[in-house]
Amino acid sequence: MANKYEIINTQSEEERMKLLVKKNNAGKLVEFAKNLLFDKKITVTCKCAISLISLLEQQDLVKQVTTELITALNTFVSSAPVGSLQEISQHFLDVIMKSNNSCGKSFEVLGQVLNCLEACRQTVSCDGEEFTGPEYRSHLINKICSVRWPQNNILHIGQMFQDITVSQSEMAFFIEKICSSLSLVKFDVVPQIVHLLLLSAAKGHHKKVVFELTSNFNDMEEKEQNDQEEMKRDVESERSQAEGTSLLHISFAVKHDLELGKAINQHIKSSKKLTPFTLGLGLSLTQHDRFSEQVLSCLKGGVSRALRGSKLWAASKFIHGVVDESKEVKQLLEVVLRKSNNGWDYVTEGLIKLGFILLDSSGSESDVGVFILEECYKLHVHCRSSVMTDLLHRIVTSSPLTSGTLHSLLLARISRRSVQLLLSQSNMLKDNLSNVPMIPLKNARCVLRAVVPVMRYDTSLRDAAILTFRKTLFSKNPDNRRIAVFGLTEMMKKFKVGDNYSQSSQLSCSQVQVHLMVTDDINEAVCTEILLLLKRGLTQQGSVRSDIYNRLASILRSNSKLYPMILQLLEERLVAVTEQDPGILPPIKLGNCIAVLPDQSVLREPVMDLLRATFTCCALVKPREQDDVMKLDELLTSVTLRSTKCDLEDWDLDKGAEFSNTGVGSRNLVTALSLTAILEVLLENELNSGKGTTESGERFKKLFRSMYSVQEILSEKQGGGRGKKSKTTLSHFSLEAVDMLLDYLIVNDMTEHEEFVGNLKTVTNLLTWTLGLLSDHLKKIISDDEEEDNKNQVYTLGSITKSLLCHLSRDKSLFREQAASLLDKSIRVVNSSHMDKLEEYCETSTGSSEITGLRDKITPLFNKAVIAEDFTEAQHLLSAMDVLYSMCESQSSLEDILLKLLDNPSLTSGFSKDVVSILLSSLRRSSDKLDIQLALARDILAEMGDIETEDEDSMIDEVKYKLVSENSAGKLLSVLLTSVDSVLSDIEWGIQQGKSGDDQSDLLCQYLMQVATVLSVCLTCKSPHSSSTTDLLSRTTKKFYNTFTLQIKRESSHNHGILKSLEKLAKLVGTSTNQKLYSFLIYLEQPLAENIGTAQNAATIRKQAVSVPGLIYAVEQCERNLIILSKKTKTDLMEHFKRSPARDFKVNMKVLEEKFTKVEEDGEDTEKPKKKRKRGKNKENDD
Repeated sequence: MANKYEIINTQSEEERMKLLVKKNNAGKLVEFAKNLLFDKKITVTCKCAISLISLLEQQDLVKQVTTELITALNTFVSSAPVGSLQEISQHFLDVIMKSNNSCGKSFEVLGQVLNCLEACRQTVSCDGEEFTGPEYRSHLINKICSVRWPQNNILHIGQMFQDITVSQSEMAFFIEKICSSLSLVKFDVVPQIVHLLLLSAAKGHHKKVVFELTSNFNDMEEKEQNDQEEMKRDVESERSQAEGTSLLHISFAVKHDLELGKAINQHIKSSKKLTPFTLGLGLSLTQHDRFSEQVLSCLKGGVSRALRGSKLWAASKFIHGVVDESKEVKQLLEVVLRKSNNGWDYVTEGLIKLGFILLDSSGSESDVGVFILEECYKLHVHCRSSVMTDLLHRIVTSSPLTSGTLHSLLLARISRRSVQLLLSQSNMLKDNLSNVPMIPLKNARCVLRAVVPVMRYDTSLRDAAILTFRKTLFSKNPDNRRIAVFGLTEMMKKFKVGDNYSQSSQLSCSQVQVHLMVTDDINEAVCTEILLLLKRGLTQQGSVRSDIYNRLASILRSNSKLYPMILQLLEERLVAVTEQDPGILPPIKLGNCIAVLPDQSVLREPVMDLLRATFTCCALVKPREQDDVMKLDELLTSVTLRSTKCDLEDWDLDKGAEFSNTGVGSRNLVTALSLTAILEVLLENELNSGKGTTESGERFKKLFRSMYSVQEILSEKQGGGRGKKSKTTLSHFSLEAVDMLLDYLIVNDMTEHEEFVGNLKTVTNLLTWTLGLLSDHLKKIISDDEEEDNKNQVYTLGSITKSLLCHLSRDKSLFREQAASLLDKSIRVVNSSHMDKLEEYCETSTGSSEITGLRDKITPLFNKAVIAEDFTEAQHLLSAMDVLYSMCESQSSLEDILLKLLDNPSLTSGFSKDVVSILLSSLRRSSDKLDIQLALARDILAEMGDIETEDEDSMIDEVKYKLVSENSAGKLLSVLLTSVDSVLSDIEWGIQQGKSGDDQSDLLCQYLMQVATVLSVCLTCKSPHSSSTTDLLSRTTKKFYNTFTLQIKRESSHNHGILKSLEKLAKLVGTSTNQKLYSFLIYLEQPLAENIGTAQNAATIRKQAVSVPGLIYAVEQCERNLIILSKKTKTDLMEHFKRSPARDFKVNMKVLEEKFTKVEEDGEDTEKPKKKRKRGKNKENDD
């Protein structure tokens, strides 16, 4: 013992322990530490303990030694006096506050100190106050959680809190503190901290942990976006890995703690906006069957809200002040998809589930689903099989009424992105190939476009496809046959033959070997076999033959070396349906092409499609191989010349015969329709190959007159009147030919074709017919989303727009209204289907790639039409301007134009409605004031009259805008109420999704005050009782009170005092809107009370029996919540609200039904004698 005391006296304990560590003498170090701590004769044991703790913090000791020393310290602490506990705890607090870079192993001792203080009943002096052991412990915990924690010790401090018992408030404080420290630690420590938080959540803090975790991860995400340029890729990867591991911990924790899963689900449901981590958190939860359906439903709702928020953000200036701008949904998903390939592996399955749920939806959600699944298929190899299985299952089980088209388009997009992606699923495609002919035709075409490119690399899939199509080509269902034709022709486009292809190849029924690897020879054999099948298909129905003919030209464009076989096939068919003798009229055996059935006649051979295919294929081959098409060219020329010499009688077409869909008249109808299509094809060929000569112009005139005569007969027989085109079939005159014809008739900048153009301009009704064809083509483009053969569509539309602009720019030009309407439709087609090619469209139409060039071309035309008071033309041009200005950042110039029109009293009611509607939509995007709406409401009131004032002399005489007239007031009131409804939707969104704070609440109240002022004026207008405007006014008023109620609830949930703006809003509603509403209700009651027994008011009463009580209920709920807020804030918000007898009623439906029954019976009694008298009168007349 003497030696030990001598050591202590001559050398400090800390230096002695350091010396032992330096000599790596672990055994003596532990023995020395125990002797110091448990020797009762030494009075400095507390100091020794602190020295030992410091040693543990600073030195990297062997794990076994560290464990033994901590055990010894814990044993010492458990029996240490309260003074020693205070000194040790103060030492730890100093370590934390000084942010020493200690290893943190000694914090286990601090946990033991805190546990001992909990059981201690002695008093402790600290900071001039006396504490008991538990009180001092709480004081110490608060201090620990109030200071900044050293980065290296955050995890150890967190682990220490798990070993001690704390109160609910202390645990909440700890959770908030450690979550805020997530951004301070290294990425590899984050999952460990998340694990600690999940342990804390199990103690009853599920919602707190979920909220704090998501909030801090979202804050870290925003910071990463701001520092994205400075952040290196490896750092981003480490962060993503840490987040992925954290999501994995959370998912595993949900398996053992269902309350945690419920808290996550509730948090996602209540989140105002989606973030990458929130989305990832929800997707990881979809692994659990108990929560999968609920979470996916919440995520779908979140996506829908995000899409709606983006739409409202673009449509409303007011939203910008109360709601934070959020990421576009696709940008958000791009982040999640990128991370799913870098650490977030656990969310991939959930992403696929969400993608299919959105794909099965409608609208914008389905586009998001397509995006998710396409990216998942590209990024995750292990998920491709499951995606393809579900996708093919949906395609096969889809119907024309479902979203099967989207599934087929998704498959086509995957194939278009990379054929190699689909190659790994070739066996799956092969298994489902036999089901393709059973699905709707439109969907089958999309599927085949996706699958056929894979056949080039998979011979088994190719062989299975040929076998399937061969069987399907002779199916009982004509649509199945058409699917087989499409598949075979798609294969011919992809299996290209080489330059060494023998041009002397002839079609025969000889066997060809196709079951070999892909080579030029094999491709030639495949194409030959397919052509043999198609040749057999030409013995089928007219629709099947038409598909074959229409696909031959596209085959030749893709696989030009097949022209000998294709031309041979066309020549055989053409010779069979035409008269070879040039002296015989008509040149086409049209009678042989029509099959007469017992109940109707059908077109068996679509000659018009055969002629079009022949013309097109010859034009494609002629520049290279002119000799090979000479015979066909001569035959086509002979057919065209002889057709110009034919009268209607030559075609066996009798004007006086019957034209109908059944019976005898069906043959005449089919003949007339076929002849019209044939002549249209010949007309288009004259435009394409006539070379603009005088002879070509004469032939065109004769063909057009014949064709137009047939169309007039069809129109008269079908009740359309003379000059109206029959709508029985679509025109065979292509959009490109329409463009060329408009260019000749309007632009005419080709001097070498002056004579040809002159001949065209002398043709009566040619321009009318051309504009009608253009209208039909644009309708077809809008309704049909086929992606085939539309590569040049944007250029064609641009050229047509150029011609229409040229036509409208000329004074006294005919058909201006129709041209303006077609211009509007063309722009809308580009806006909806070809926004990615907008610059090309503008360049073609105006010579400038900027949208402003086209806009500046149309604006003068609009002003010119308004000055000329041609308001129908102006209406169409205004619609086009609205689309163009919506693509521009600033719309101030459009607003200036429309504001000037408000002072024009000569506008028609329809045009006035469009002007006000577009103006209010534009103002909603650019301003958060409702001054113009209020002025319009007052003007409408002046024209319609005041329900509270019967004296006309007391009405408002002066109006601000002369556009409002007695005829247009009712329509303008509907437009104004629709605009107010949109504004209320903005306010409702701002209340639900907006930022918290007095400034935002003040903005919401001020905007509601503007709406209340406008609505008060509208409620006073004397609109007809049974009109739709009255119902719209009731619905809008109800929506206003519901929105006001939401704002009141928002204020009730906050702890601050009442806002002055809310007091003003309550006063305005109470003194103005409420009183006007009661007058409006009384106004609605008056005629109904007077004429309750009449049948004409029955429908109106039934409507109001639902709408009026709903409106009153909305008012009562608003007042109820005002009373609750008044009690909470001790402010009388109901001071200006007065109850009216107009709302103290209940509709007795039983009495009403009795009245209605009586009215109906009376009506029947009065109608029956009238019918008898009428029959008697007729009988007398017959006599």
